[in-house]
Amino acid sequence: MTRRHPCPIVFRTRGPGFHFFGYYDKSPLDRAGRRLLTLHGRFPSNRMFSVDDIVEVGFWSLGDAEYHRIADTRAFNWQQGSQLQWLGPDFDSRIIFNDRDGDRFISRVVNVADGSEETLPFAVYTVHPAATSAICINYERLYFPRLGYSYQGIANEKWNRPLVEGDGLFRLDLASGAVELVVETEQMVGRNPVSSMEGACHYLEHAMFNPDGSRFAFLHRWLLPDGGIYGRLYTADEWGRDIRCLHDVGYISHFGWRGSGELTAWGRPKSTVSDLRRSRWISRYVIKPLLPLYHQIFTAQSSARRRLLRDTYLQFDDGGQSSGVLAPGVEFLDDGHCSWRPGDPRWMLTDTYQDKESNRHLLLYDAEKNEAIEIGRFYSLPETCDSGWRTDLHPRWGHSGRLVCIDSTHEDGERHQYVLDVSEIVEPESAT
Repeated sequence: MTRRHPCPIVFRTRGPGFHFFGYYDKSPLDRAGRRLLTLHGRFPSNRMFSVDDIVEVGFWSLGDAEYHRIADTRAFNWQQGSQLQWLGPDFDSRIIFNDRDGDRFISRVVNVADGSEETLPFAVYTVHPAATSAICINYERLYFPRLGYSYQGIANEKWNRPLVEGDGLFRLDLASGAVELVVETEQMVGRNPVSSMEGACHYLEHAMFNPDGSRFAFLHRWLLPDGGIYGRLYTADEWGRDIRCLHDVGYISHFGWRGSGELTAWGRPKSTVSDLRRSRWISRYVIKPLLPLYHQIFTAQSSARRRLLRDTYLQFDDGGQSSGVLAPGVEFLDDGHCSWRPGDPRWMLTDTYQDKESNRHLLLYDAEKNEAIEIGRFYSLPETCDSGWRTDLHPRWGHSGRLVCIDSTHEDGERHQYVLDVSEIVEPESAT
């Protein structure tokens, strides 16, 4: 049973227009927790983004609730924003975000104090904590297999094939601008191949550096004949060496580093059912015809579906050995965007997709007590919940571990950012 302990909202962005940040794997708050990065737009946000849409990059001063515009960007999506973030190691003076410049995607580094700007020749995905490098994906390629997580404006048919030579994960040197392909998609297809890979569309995504920058995690995914996605979870060092497979069951979703040596991920334990999806023949001729009946019987929120598939949070060490289920006996109702409190392996922050009443739940998991705590519940308009322009909470920690930021539409249907104070739960001794 999940315990409820609502936490106070201490700041929210204001209109006119909308404000959002994007993904859950980085913080919009600076080191001191005084400024909140944002993407600001005034066009209708209840639709898919288009090639003509532009959003502002800016920040809010939490002390006086003043908005400060920095720049514009033409490279963003509703789920991951523009990879906007404060740059380390101080997370205070410079920001980085992606943009489109003519027929290429780039990244821009801006000093927020003096406005000076530097342009880098590749769009970033995950940035080293010391801001020395970034691991990047090819957004031109991602446009074809993963439109909702790509950018508009460049539709290069060169990349519109199941498997493209020269695609993969790239390392961008933030000082020199040098770009190097460090993990090739073709290379990953050759690792422990299975028949469902044959003729499938393959791509690499969701790269994430660990807290000390020694390694990053990523997913290798391919599209199955039954319409689903098969995924494997890997880690590698900064140069794409020492690649380790942590999970090869087929279904793996959002993940977060628990320190620099462990990973938590929403996924599926190994089973006979999961093994069937490794076969192209079974996926196409057995599973695909049965899917309409399956979806008719099992809704996404049904307890019977959860018992059948056993999806839950799994814990891995970076040596490739699973530690099993993260929270035995704790029933997490849905996949969520999980992250661990900075420097603290006790507290995990996560959320859910919408429930039957269209509410999204914001949760803290206490690993010491093996207990889930609901700290907020936020309504989403039902007609947007399963759309490409949905607004997931995508909860993110502030650097102090006392503040949490989310995106939500629960007040008036417009996207805004909200900051919650969770100190009374994670630091009760200092909150009294």
